Amino acid sequence: MAKAALRRTFGPACSLSTRMNAAPDPRPHSVRRSVSAAFGLLLLGLGVSWLWWAGEIAVALRDPALAGPAPAQQSWRWHRALTPAFAAWAQQRRGDPAVARLPLQDIAGTEWPLFGAVFYLRATENLDRAWAEAPHGPRPAEYARAAIDAAADLLADPAQSGWVQRHWGADDYLRRENVFFRMLLIDALATQWRLTGRTPHATLLRTQVESFAAELAQSSTGLLADYPGQTFPADVAAAWHAIRRADPVLGTDHAGQMTAGLRAFRGALAPELGLPPYAWFGEGDPEPTEVRGCANAWLLHHAPFLWPAQARDWQQRHAGLFWQRGRWFAGYREFARGSGDEWYADVDSGPVIAGLGTSATAFGLGAARSVAADAQAEAIALQMVALSWPLPNGRLLLPRLLSDASDAPLLGEAAIVYNLSQPAAPGFTAEPVKERRVPWIVWLMLVVLLGMGGAALLLGGRRVRRALARSPSGG
Repeated sequence: MAKAALRRTFGPACSLSTRMNAAPDPRPHSVRRSVSAAFGLLLLGLGVSWLWWAGEIAVALRDPALAGPAPAQQSWRWHRALTPAFAAWAQQRRGDPAVARLPLQDIAGTEWPLFGAVFYLRATENLDRAWAEAPHGPRPAEYARAAIDAAADLLADPAQSGWVQRHWGADDYLRRENVFFRMLLIDALATQWRLTGRTPHATLLRTQVESFAAELAQSSTGLLADYPGQTFPADVAAAWHAIRRADPVLGTDHAGQMTAGLRAFRGALAPELGLPPYAWFGEGDPEPTEVRGCANAWLLHHAPFLWPAQARDWQQRHAGLFWQRGRWFAGYREFARGSGDEWYADVDSGPVIAGLGTSATAFGLGAARSVAADAQAEAIALQMVALSWPLPNGRLLLPRLLSDASDAPLLGEAAIVYNLSQPAAPGFTAEPVKERRVPWIVWLMLVVLLGMGGAALLLGGRRVRRALARSPSGG
């Protein structure tokens, strides 16, 4: 009787203990399997991405247009991928009230978004012009219409000019000097008109072209300031180019004034190396800075279309004093060889690494294409592709990460597509390349990405298979 009572009392508990020991809770193993499977899927995704990246390098190595004069093969795909994102970003920024309150010192928040919009518009025009010469696929001016209008509307939005209004005054910022902003404004609106056949800002464009050209022509030196006490000659060249690009749609002709504008870049106004300085600082009797690679690159984006003979001289000097080619990397220096810092950084130059300037080299690609310097253009373009992490969806990961995430997230991608699509100026033709020299970093990236991509696919697939094989559904 007593034994039966004990069995009735403790039997269920003993039975439960036996079942627990015989069949442990499967949930911890399930979690581990899920984590292993997730990690395996991550490795598979990285493997695909790295192999795609390697494939983009291989495409670039075989692209005869990588150095010009036609747009690089990848610029077509990358532009199409960037376009919807650019349209959405520009439309959203135009309605953002916080933009007008950005501080004067926030260059990335004030200048970069508008710079990026102009880069996007110029890239679209470069591609559309090439499409018109050899139609294939969708036309850039058509599929990018929303982005074109959004970019131009962004430049015309008074809220985007809050920082220059504080520099020059709300009543005067479109009437005197203010070179950088007015140059971008003219360029954007004229490009919109050329691409779409119209602009709702035609009156603003005409007023700016006429007043700006007259003010530049009447300047005692041919220069005007970007900001009070800060004059950047390369921006003045860009302003003349914007005015000349607007002439066809407006029916105006500023060729004579543009030709006379060359006086701002020679003689006493180019006191070192035969090239204009990076900037003139101060008012009344401003002092020139040293000549710098980032300014030379921007100057040579425009000068070949304005003053071809002078541009050839500048290009020779720039190549002789600033071009730097090693086994691993090639590009343009920020400071002339034998002068300046080898390691440096500011908002215009970007990081200067062992003499090579980030901006000088990146924008040196477009400058080299403008003057048909194919050997330099190809070397830079190959490095650009090798270091930009192109994704299978056509977006560029590293330029996106290096751009200003809050205000100009698409600047890097727009600038790359613009530089890779820049045509040579009329009259500039490439000389045959005697020996193709691919920087070693390109080959290293190709080998590493192939190895890493293959290993990631192998390990990721193995993890996923093991996780599925151990799952209840897999037996």
